[in-house]
Amino acid sequence: MRRVLVTAMLLVSLAVPSAVHANGDPAADVLLTQDAFFPYAPKVPEPVQAGLNDTLELLRKKGFPLKVAIIGSKNDLGAIPQFFGSPQPYADHLETEIAFDKLKPLLVVMPTGFGVAEAGPDAAKALEDIDTADARSGDSLGRTAIAATRALAEARGKPVPQPKLPPPEDAGGGTSPAVYIVPVLLLALGGGLAAIRARQLDKKREATAS
Repeated sequence: MRRVLVTAMLLVSLAVPSAVHANGDPAADVLLTQDAFFPYAPKVPEPVQAGLNDTLELLRKKGFPLKVAIIGSKNDLGAIPQFFGSPQPYADHLETEIAFDKLKPLLVVMPTGFGVAEAGPDAAKALEDIDTADARSGDSLGRTAIAATRALAEARGKPVPQPKLPPPEDAGGGTSPAVYIVPVLLLALGGGLAAIRARQLDKKREATAS
């Protein structure tokens, strides 16, 4: 009985440091059980989150279990904010936190660029043509993650289709130009109708006077 108790205590002591270490990094906690970590802010729209999750599920079925961490600000890094703006060093760090005894293909997406770990020898080259995301827009961050994920899948010979997504949101969550254009058009239309009505009244007066 004593031997069993000692063994159990030893296993717990070995597990605790890893768990405590991971708690300082929100993405590490999430990626232990999920395929994608999304930033706290700016928020990635639900349809875009679903698009990335569906894409990663397809890749997992194809034998490429990629993990994706989207880091929108220092707040997403918990106790290690110094990694913000340095996607490749962070990818190297994060992969060790989620890998344990098995290598985990990983993609990190930040507004400043991408980081990869164990994603194949052509991973970095595959991302060269992918534009970086708009730091103000969660929609942009999510769509960029999908584009980067598909590029990595293509480089591994496991292409996946583009998920169905709604039209992109205005960058930075700004107001749509239509909000300003429509009132201007209405004013112009109203002015035009008023001018036509005025001319009709003038003609009517002239006809009456004659």
